[in-house]
Amino acid sequence: ALRRIGYLPRTNLTICTVIEEECTGNGALAANHTSLLPFSDTTKTAVIIPEPFNFIVNAQMGVLWFNAKITGKPCHVLQTSAGSNAIEGAFSLFAALKVLEEKYNEPSNRHAVYEGIDHPVNFNLGKIEGGNWASSVPSSCRFEARVGFWPGIKIEDVKRDIESTLNDEANKLGLGLEIAYRGFQADGAILLPDFVGGEASGKKSLQTDFVDSLQKCYKTASSGDESNAGRKLLVKPITCTCDARFYSNLYQNSDNVVVTCLGPESDSIHGVDESVSLKSFRDCMVTIALFINEWCGLEKEETQ
Repeated sequence: ALRRIGYLPRTNLTICTVIEEECTGNGALAANHTSLLPFSDTTKTAVIIPEPFNFIVNAQMGVLWFNAKITGKPCHVLQTSAGSNAIEGAFSLFAALKVLEEKYNEPSNRHAVYEGIDHPVNFNLGKIEGGNWASSVPSSCRFEARVGFWPGIKIEDVKRDIESTLNDEANKLGLGLEIAYRGFQADGAILLPDFVGGEASGKKSLQTDFVDSLQKCYKTASSGDESNAGRKLLVKPITCTCDARFYSNLYQNSDNVVVTCLGPESDSIHGVDESVSLKSFRDCMVTIALFINEWCGLEKEETQ
């Protein structure tokens, strides 16, 4: 868009596209050094990840994936009590995990950045398979699950909670259990520590400059839409994970690097009819173009 009107950024601009955003984040992790390579330790570097959240994201949840293999005792259905049903056991084990989920969501365990958000921590039973046929008590079952947890909580502590909960329930039911971790092992992250409550803490910083500039650019970009007239981008957290964590203070010096997610309005994310608003998509692209002007400055492209 900038090139079409004859301009280029005055300072470095990197566009980074990666793989595995939906399962590990390893693509962004591998590209992290390269994407920041053009910028020095004294450069004020802004990172925008255009996930479909139409607000400025100040925090994200930790996410852990695991799979569980349950072993029961097979037998003929003429005497089901002689066996132990691994599939039924899998549902009992996940029910025990849901109790842990509610414990994580208790107000005393809640992170301040998620104040006022209903049930931020979510566990999901995403995949299950087991059994051989309808007339045998199934001896094996495998399920895969996703566990959310607060920023600041160590992944190893979450693993201990999962293993303790599942092993206790498996022992009660007389089931064998193996747990393995595959996919996401993503820390939660506070992307904008100066905006934990959604508003700036009062001091001027790289983060306040970043947020102020984004809000100003979005207001200009959406000014032609009466339904958006005067709308200010909210600052709030998401209850999932994304690649922004690799540019947060978990990995970077927050005095030099600032990051958020900002993208178009979306509907039915990960559903069969997932969609984004084209009008909102346009507003976000214009916002980013205007932000490049604000943050980097522009210069006329030399023509040959």
